[in-house]
Amino acid sequence: MSLESLCKELNKKAKEDIVGYGMKEYTNQVIPLSSPRANYSLYGGIPRGRLIEFFGDEGSGKTTTALDLCANAQKVFDKENPENPQKILFLDAENTYDPTWAKKLGVDSDKIVFIKPMSQTAEELFQFILDAIDTGEVGLVIIDSLGVLISQQAYDKDITERTYGGISMALTAFSKRAEMLCHKHNCTVVGINQMRDNLSSMYGGTVTTGGRAWRHNCSLRIKFQRGDFFDEKGTKVNQSFENPSGNMVQMSVVKSKCFPNDRKTGFYRLHYYNGILSIEDTIDVALKKGIVTQGGAWYILNNPYTGEMIDKFQGMAKLVSYLKDEENVKLLEALKEKVLDV
Repeated sequence: MSLESLCKELNKKAKEDIVGYGMKEYTNQVIPLSSPRANYSLYGGIPRGRLIEFFGDEGSGKTTTALDLCANAQKVFDKENPENPQKILFLDAENTYDPTWAKKLGVDSDKIVFIKPMSQTAEELFQFILDAIDTGEVGLVIIDSLGVLISQQAYDKDITERTYGGISMALTAFSKRAEMLCHKHNCTVVGINQMRDNLSSMYGGTVTTGGRAWRHNCSLRIKFQRGDFFDEKGTKVNQSFENPSGNMVQMSVVKSKCFPNDRKTGFYRLHYYNGILSIEDTIDVALKKGIVTQGGAWYILNNPYTGEMIDKFQGMAKLVSYLKDEENVKLLEALKEKVLDV
């Protein structure tokens, strides 16, 4: 049998063209985040049809970023198919989902399918997620978090008995199947992971849970760290400040198979009452692109399209206030549109 015949036979058996000459150019579809600064470092946002890992210490902004992703995913899915948009599946393994905070970030919790496990094992939950993705109706899956899931092996044993491997075997099998299904149905799976002390290394350090196969199968891995605190005026304050208004969320791209790895570190501003401060982050990217220029404490705002100077402001707070004015809505939209051109 010739190679041509073999190709035709396999395509016929698979009922789709999975083998053939040439390769189509990959177009990186993304779900944007609310922060232009974060989108800039991620070349537009979180890629679709991929396995993604958010990991870092507690309080570093992983779940908040996942919720922001949900809010923007709902907008994207509604725009793509208003009659029957893709669904979001949220595995709340920690039972810590806060609808009030989610609403502040723009999430419509009533349109999300939640899984709140009681006594289900990791294997049972992973199988349900795979079956849900295979329906083609799910566009985004959030697993919060991998570190608290319990394997069947650990579930069957007494608490005094030692188990090995944790959920590594279950997560390995899941990630191998999920990788193919995500590509087939254009579904993104975000696994939020925790850090553990690396007891197997003589040098110490930390490592994520779930083994190496999960990390290998993830197309994008982002490490989160809590950055500097700031007050109501946006001024940086020290760690001992009594009433901070927010903090910087540091994002480091540890692995990327979706875009060039030349923007390894990004961040966004998280306000504890107002959510993500997108205007301030817009100004940061505008500074990188020369749309806004800075000289000392002065910020010069230029026209996003012509480059002509519009006005200058002493301090970022005054520029933010100017862009928030109702009369400057169109200017802000033009500025956001220009900085999103990553």
